Amino acid sequence: MTALAYLDGQWVNAASPHLGLSTQGLQYGTAVFEGIRAYRNPEHAQIRPFEARAHFERMHASCQALRIELRETVDELIAITEELITRNGHDDDCYIRPVACKTTFLPGTPFGVRLSGLDHSLMLTSVPMPSRLGHPTHLGIASTRRVPDTSMPSRAKISGAYVSSALAVDECAAQGYDDALLLTGEGRVAEASTSNIILRRGETVITPSLDQGILPGVTRALALDIARHKGYKVVERPVELAELFTTDELLLTGTGVEVSPVTSVEGREIRDGRPGDFTRHLCQRYEEKTRAAY
Repeated sequence: MTALAYLDGQWVNAASPHLGLSTQGLQYGTAVFEGIRAYRNPEHAQIRPFEARAHFERMHASCQALRIELRETVDELIAITEELITRNGHDDDCYIRPVACKTTFLPGTPFGVRLSGLDHSLMLTSVPMPSRLGHPTHLGIASTRRVPDTSMPSRAKISGAYVSSALAVDECAAQGYDDALLLTGEGRVAEASTSNIILRRGETVITPSLDQGILPGVTRALALDIARHKGYKVVERPVELAELFTTDELLLTGTGVEVSPVTSVEGREIRDGRPGDFTRHLCQRYEEKTRAAY
């Protein structure tokens, strides 16, 4: 079956081009996006988008940062996502990518890099994506730094900001690592290429605070909530790089990686190089929540 995409109120062939070569989001990175996983419930054969409301609420906020007029409400976007899954015939875990971007100049708008005086488009696509929950990660430390909040709104998921992530991953992959850790301009821990980072030391769970220029991850919020319910003290604060090498557990959270134990950083094992009790508990609770029926 030909994969379909949602584009500005229409269902179109996802393999055919629909945006012009002068699309501003392509030329200048003036676009925002989300990544949403959908999971199959084994008992009822349902495919359910996970935390779709939180993702689309964040997307609305990202659109405001770039002055993109997103006409669809959160509820409408959730309904479109569910229809997309049905139309594309997904019968197992899949991934949905919503993108809103600047497109063409409105009449009377002069040529140039700008946010005002431009039209926009909204598109949603989907692809099969099996779960990789609990897959271990070997992190490298990238020389590329996280784009500071003073240069680009870090709480918005802006396409152009991910150039730094691509550079970081390319650098670390060439050295044999699975993913890249980006530091802040001050040399503190920020996040991995597309995921947040969490530490456990004793009965305390620690993660970089939002004032470090990180994205407020949906999975990060879920993981911290699970930690609190398990009885851990949760602390959000600046994290020094040296803390990673003396922590009891280190893990990544994000839609793509789900919950991923970090077993080494720059070739140095974290404790014994195996997932700890907290990570295993997170994976178990995450699996329960994502596979729950409607």
